[in-house]
This record gives sequence, structure tokens and C-alpha cells, in this order.
Amino acid sequence: MQLVQQYKSIELCSASEAEAQEILAFSGISPSGGQRHLPVVLRSTSGSGFVLCRSVTAARGGEDPVGSDLDGEDRQVIWSSRPQA
Repeated sequence: MQLVQQYKSIELCSASEAEAQEILAFSGISPSGGQRHLPVVLRSTSGSGFVLCRSVTAARGGEDPVGSDLDGEDRQVIWSSRPQA
């Protein structure tokens, strides 16, 4: 997997059950430990991959690729999720 700073035409979504099992296995996390993690899939014309998160928030806007909370950033949260456990 390769992460890039800027994805073109990105699709960000929770992993399907099969994808989640694959991500957890790849990460070395037991199925019971998976309740504390959120497998997220990134699909893009510039590359695809996955991320295992404790929570995720996707925001539109701003210039900082890592999403710092600097004043003057105009961001709109478009998706937020965290594990149910």
C-alpha cells in the first residue's frame, strides 16, 4: 500500500466485512481487538489503499494536507465515524 498526499477523485468509506477482516489480519490485530478499530478504504484514480483508525473525520476545504487546526482554515466535515465498541 502507498499513501499519497493528494488523492484525485477520492472515495473514502468504511471497509466491507471481507475488507475489514483482511485489513485486521494484515495489521496483526485479533478479531476481538478489531472492535476498537475502524478499517477505512481509500479508492482513487491516483492510487488506492486502506487505513486502520481509531476514528476518522473527512473534511472538505483547507490547504493543509495533514489537516492541522490552524486559524483561517475553512473546513466542512463531510463524514465522521468511530468504532461502536
